[in-house]
Amino acid sequence: MEQPAIMPEAEVRKVYPAPPNVHWGVLFGAQIVIAIVACYLVPRAYWSLVWNLVFDAWALYICLWINKLEPGTMSIYWCTGFVALQIAFNAPGAPVPATKGITIFAASLALICIVMWIVTIYLIRAELHFHYNQREPVGLYLGGVMTFFFSFLYFQYHLYKIAQLRERYGDRPFYYQGGPPASDVEA
Repeated sequence: MEQPAIMPEAEVRKVYPAPPNVHWGVLFGAQIVIAIVACYLVPRAYWSLVWNLVFDAWALYICLWINKLEPGTMSIYWCTGFVALQIAFNAPGAPVPATKGITIFAASLALICIVMWIVTIYLIRAELHFHYNQREPVGLYLGGVMTFFFSFLYFQYHLYKIAQLRERYGDRPFYYQGGPPASDVEA
């Protein structure tokens, strides 16, 4: 008597945490409202610090979420370092006489802060590309220019759409931008 062919077990898909399901416009509006309210509640000397921390809160949240996707990612360290440096740069202190040395120190600190911000956003971009094109392939593409000018609002625009598709399709595979990757298309 002939035995029926054994069907191979379906490939087990790893379920990753869903991306933040917040529309980028709501995020932007909330950040603006919180910054405006903080202006009324916080002394003027701390405004710059509070504004930066309001916008950096979402950056840290995204980095923590990415770290849940892939423990050991570097963006959380860069982002935390950037926020710490930004706090050091923006924290008001005692009046300091304007000397050449202090001016050079402040300018170099500001330059380091800008470089850390750029490294952080492009590192997050690379981590999102890796995750959404290798681990959970949906075909995500994030443009370099849009990343530079809009960074976390741009990321959230795409993450929100992916979260919506993920709700719609559940555990079934889906493609976000333009269909399956070229390697998956049969010739």
